[in-house]
Amino acid sequence: MRVASFESKGIEKVGVFYKGKLIDIDLVSEIIGHKLDKEFPAFFNVVDIIEQWEYVEKLIEKGEKLFKSEFLKFFEVKNPLLTAPIIRESKIVCLGKNYAEHAKETGSKPPEEPIIFGKFADCVISHDEEIIYPDFATRVDPEVELAVIIGKQGKDVDAEEAMDHVFGYTIANDVTERELEYADMKKGWPWYRSKNFDAAMPLGPWIVTKDEIPNPHNLEIELSVNGKVRQKGNTKDMIFKINELVSFITKYITLYPGDVISTGTVSGIAPIERGDEIVCKIEKIGELRNKVI
Repeated sequence: MRVASFESKGIEKVGVFYKGKLIDIDLVSEIIGHKLDKEFPAFFNVVDIIEQWEYVEKLIEKGEKLFKSEFLKFFEVKNPLLTAPIIRESKIVCLGKNYAEHAKETGSKPPEEPIIFGKFADCVISHDEEIIYPDFATRVDPEVELAVIIGKQGKDVDAEEAMDHVFGYTIANDVTERELEYADMKKGWPWYRSKNFDAAMPLGPWIVTKDEIPNPHNLEIELSVNGKVRQKGNTKDMIFKINELVSFITKYITLYPGDVISTGTVSGIAPIERGDEIVCKIEKIGELRNKVI
């Protein structure tokens, strides 16, 4: 199943795709609660859905029984404006050089342990929103990445149990000011500035639950600019797999539902310009499209 954030009449809401249609799950909960004179949970954002996923599935079952053929017609969101499936309080933990070929093209050796850094949720934009080319920038590169959405709180998680903490997957574009990144690295500074400027993290267009992708380590992944493929690879070539990443990260920080792990990019990085259209594709998830202004 797919989970999506969307905007309706200026209000941020959340829904799930069911039989190919986006339904307003909070409205389902409210109406069924009134109809049965029972208290059902409210769903204001993706974290509410993640934390109460069992209720979501039960609500859909109840809705189908109560409304029958009218269920989709009544609760479908018409022409939804999708927004990024994340909340401002979520953490985004990114991986550097997690594909050997990408490490080579940056002049580095493949790392011996995961290289992690953070991006603020403030720099996240959604599918079809615009990447803002900063005035200070001289080279901006997009980076397509498989993003993991955490479903259960975890600290010091064993690698063998780590996948139990995963809710699903989406697409990330780790937009980077490359010249600034290299300059800061040469000085021994963190690469914070080059990664965290406004609109530097397109994310979406939705979350695909992990039952839909039983093997996330065999997905075709690519990025194109104005229709021309720049990056192409497969998640099987990750140096550190998702369970290893969850285990490693939770040694140092607690992960919570709705947190994001962006698992690193494949080779083929190259600069973009104002006016370009970037399309990131990952098999079984879809595509994330953004224009540069």
